[in-house]
Amino acid sequence: MNKNGTNYIFPLITQETDDGLRFCLENTASDCGIVLYDRASGRELKKIAFEPGDRIGNLYCKTVTGIRASEISYLYYSGSSKISDPRATGFAAGREYASPVNEPLKAVICDSCYDWGNDAHPRLKFEDSFYYLLHVRGFTKSPSSGVKAKGTYAGIIEKLDHLVSLGVTTVELQPAYEFIETECKPGIEPVYGYGSSKPLQVIPGKLNYWGYKPGYYYAPKANYSSSSDASKEFKDLVKELHKRGMELCMQFYFAPDFPESEVLEVLRYWVINYHVDGFHLMGMNIPMRLVSSDSLLAGTKLLNDHLENVDFDSLKESGFGRFVGSYTDDFRYPLRRLLKGDEGQISDTLSYLRLNPENYGRINFFSDYQGFTMMDMVSFDRKHNEENGEDGRDGSDYNFSWNCGEEGPTRKKKIKDLRLRQIKNAYSLLMLSAGTPLIFMGDEFGNSQNGNNNPYCIDSPVTWLDWKNLKKNSELTDYLKELVKLRRSHKIFSLGRELYMIDTENCGYPEMSYHSDTAYRVSCEYYSRSFGIMYCEDKGESLLYAAVNMGWDSKVLALPRPPKGFDWKMKFSTDPEAANSPLSQELEKTIPGRTVTFFETVKTPAGSKTGKAKK
Repeated sequence: MNKNGTNYIFPLITQETDDGLRFCLENTASDCGIVLYDRASGRELKKIAFEPGDRIGNLYCKTVTGIRASEISYLYYSGSSKISDPRATGFAAGREYASPVNEPLKAVICDSCYDWGNDAHPRLKFEDSFYYLLHVRGFTKSPSSGVKAKGTYAGIIEKLDHLVSLGVTTVELQPAYEFIETECKPGIEPVYGYGSSKPLQVIPGKLNYWGYKPGYYYAPKANYSSSSDASKEFKDLVKELHKRGMELCMQFYFAPDFPESEVLEVLRYWVINYHVDGFHLMGMNIPMRLVSSDSLLAGTKLLNDHLENVDFDSLKESGFGRFVGSYTDDFRYPLRRLLKGDEGQISDTLSYLRLNPENYGRINFFSDYQGFTMMDMVSFDRKHNEENGEDGRDGSDYNFSWNCGEEGPTRKKKIKDLRLRQIKNAYSLLMLSAGTPLIFMGDEFGNSQNGNNNPYCIDSPVTWLDWKNLKKNSELTDYLKELVKLRRSHKIFSLGRELYMIDTENCGYPEMSYHSDTAYRVSCEYYSRSFGIMYCEDKGESLLYAAVNMGWDSKVLALPRPPKGFDWKMKFSTDPEAANSPLSQELEKTIPGRTVTFFETVKTPAGSKTGKAKK
């Protein structure tokens, strides 16, 4: 049994076992082996050759005794070349972020002795989850973050109280496995240790800040650690999340030629060794059928944009319910178009608000790492990617954004107020959706990237959160918190399936229904930009109605007649004046333009009369 407390031996990686240090290298050369170094001084200690008997297929494996993992680092050699371990679980500390890599990186064998205590996976359902996507460095790198360990896993831990206050359940990390963030000169392929000894030739000032590139998939990124032990600090982050009942999801980008079978090994490693709760798998040829059917990964959330090959019938027998999820752009664009006032968006909007397949989860979002942030979505009509140095060729031209009257920052109060209202409208639509909501870091307080919709190569305040906005735009944060509470107070959003537009409880109301100026009839004409949507639970004794008007002009929307003994009451609105506009006796409500207003049923005060629905 190894020090993880499990009999699981990872066949492809170098690791510590009870028998010694087990080194593994995939190589076809006959002259290859291990080079050991003193970890403290970097002095070479000795070479150990792989022998013919150590080889199975193209994999050399040798167990070495008499040395301590904590005292050595290592490289492999093949002929006269020294190479980094492409499957290293950690690297020697000391390389500065964005510094050139002119020699192979020395690997270390991570100490597997970690006190997990009573740590357990929360196993949250998609329907009970709220995702928060962040970049480890950008989340707390700014001095405004106020944390001690800026830009690190420990920095995230320092900000967990903030995420808890938002109601976040799941933290999704952009690539946090080891990768070389410096970019190579054109025409020279990056080298990541896979059998080559060529040094990287760096383009000065050019980075792959996001990390969507091949990397060392078994090692947490060392530059994202505040200590010399990135493995321990990453585990501390997972453990602290689990203490709060929260989950950790990791993004992994796999190149098209990456072996499908090894994708499985990588994911197993992070689940067993780091207690990771889920993965967002990115790239071409992701073997979702293989991954989703793996017994060890059953219950681990698996997100991808293509689920065509998943055998959902067999997954029903796993006992974990829905743990595969769809992560695509199909929610973002029609909802953004509705928000900016485009015609012909009502039908698609209603479909995506309702969509929630029984077999798999859906991640819904207005913004993620690609494209505009929410604040930029309402502040810019076009992308401003000049800083990327690609003459504006990079980044999508289809942002479906609207600057609310002036491009970029403004001092005009009317425009600033409209932008805040538009973001609140986006929050409202997101939290009304039956799928799982996700926001990108800083969207809760109006973070901007200065109109750059593809800052993949920028490590600066452009991509670092400015935490001063948390106070400056506190009304956005407060509104989002109220929406999350509202969503969780209505169990209709936690059914884990698509809502029926019929009366399933024989109470007089469908689970979900659509409305316009007439109750129970929605207008999907091309020119329409308004609708009402109602949710019913507790056999009709709890109704939630959202009045949505994304046009400029005020619209009259009708609310259905509430049950006997109940009245409609406005809960809150993105329009600050909405509270001063009471319902008419015919249960009509005039909804101002660019507004979402929520109503709930409450018990009728003694002596009052319930109104009648408009016919």
